[in-house]
This record gives sequence, C-alpha cells and structure tokens, in this order.
Amino acid sequence: MNTFTGEMDNLNASVVKKRERTLTFNQLTAPYHYPFCLDIYISKASVRACVIHRVTSKVVTVAHSISKDMKFDLGSTRNAVACAAVGTVLAQRTLEDDIHDVIYTPRKGDKVEGKLQIVLQALIDNGVNVKVKLKQRKLKKKTSSHLYNGLEDKRIYR
Repeated sequence: MNTFTGEMDNLNASVVKKRERTLTFNQLTAPYHYPFCLDIYISKASVRACVIHRVTSKVVTVAHSISKDMKFDLGSTRNAVACAAVGTVLAQRTLEDDIHDVIYTPRKGDKVEGKLQIVLQALIDNGVNVKVKLKQRKLKKKTSSHLYNGLEDKRIYR
C-alpha cells in the first residue's frame, strides 16, 4: 500500500485479495428440503424442546417441562419421564401444525444418549421423522506419549 496516496500497489493487490468460498448445492438447498430443525436443551432443572423454521428463524412449536400444562402432572421436571413427556407433547404439537420431517444437529459436545435419546425416541415413536445430522470431527494428532505405551520397560531389576 502506498502510504502517501492510500492506493494498493499492483503486486500487493493480487496477494491481499482472498478467494471467496462458494457454497455447495446441498448447502444452498438444505434449508428448503428440510425447513424445520429441532432444538433440545436439557438443563439441571428442566427439559425444553422446540421446532424452528430454518429459513425465517421463527419458533413453530415448543414443549417445556416447567410449563403450566406439564409441571403439575410430572413428579420431576428433569428425569427420564419428563423427557419422554416433552417429546410426546412436542410430537403432538408438530403434527397438529402439519410438520412431519425435522432435522436435528446436536450441539458441540452433545452425545445422542441418555435423556437426549429419550426425547428423540419419543418424537420418533409419535410419528415425527427425525433426521439426525452429525458433524464429522477432525482427528487429533497423537502426542508422543503413545510411543511408550507399546514398548517394554527396559529397566533392569536386581
């Protein structure tokens, strides 16, 4: 960059300019093929699940274990029974709104097991087609400590 005029030099202009990343066809059309995504949040106190329209980011249906219609019927708002009840109520509400296909992408660090699996299974059992989309993780490089695991200890005992 020329400090006096503020213009870019011809040599540096080609180096500075980055190529913009173009999205693939599937990345561009996925929100229209599967327009509804599922969001499940399990805290220490409650369980919440909602269906969101991906294009407009509007919440379509919600089921929460501490809502007035469910809180008094459940013994606890955070156990496996509450998870199954939230999944069942959400499935009923989504089918009433004529939503049959939903995509679910777990948050970073979430595993599809335990209470999360109970909510998903309740949705599937009540007629909602749930497609679970898992992101592929890059493998971590192995550290040098793995070299010693397979080797024998060469100390001499006397």
